[in-house]
Amino acid sequence: MLVFSAGTEVLATLTCREQLRADAAREVGSLQTEGYDVWLLSGDEPDRVREVAARCGLPRERAIGGASPQGKDDWLRAHDHGDVLMVGDGINDTLVVEHAFCSGTPAVERPFMSARSDFYFMSPGLSPIRSALHAAKAIARVRSMNLTIAVAYNIAAVGLAYAGLMSPLLCAVLMPLSSLTTIGATRLALSDGSRLWKSS
Repeated sequence: MLVFSAGTEVLATLTCREQLRADAAREVGSLQTEGYDVWLLSGDEPDRVREVAARCGLPRERAIGGASPQGKDDWLRAHDHGDVLMVGDGINDTLVVEHAFCSGTPAVERPFMSARSDFYFMSPGLSPIRSALHAAKAIARVRSMNLTIAVAYNIAAVGLAYAGLMSPLLCAVLMPLSSLTTIGATRLALSDGSRLWKSS
């Protein structure tokens, strides 16, 4: 509630209510179903934070209220083992997003947040968070596949050279062929998930 007054005279009273993003409960539920541990850290009153967490389907023990900027950072240092994605939107989140393994923000209009975060999203709702995680998994799979191709190519090339079968002409053929194979395999692997690389 906001109260405007002049001296002891109340001029206006405004009652404000927070509204969750429309997809908040659905996205939090989907993240948990996919195996992610979702926490809510806030500087708001603990009871208020637990209420919001309940509406999103989060257990009480994962809703931390009354957290100062340093308190959030302390929580991060205790839980981040190179696998925490932190999403924040206020000035009291600047410390924790800067220190997190990966961080994002929807607060594009606040330079102090976007400058400290690894990414930002402009689409309404929270779905870009899950999309970013899906894209990261897809890229990790492709990276592993490319490493496998590279190792197989090098083993074959060394074997041919050791057997005395490697000629300059064969080398000239195999080198670009290995590169084209890697590029083709990468394109094929990512084409089914092309929607991951487009903003909504």
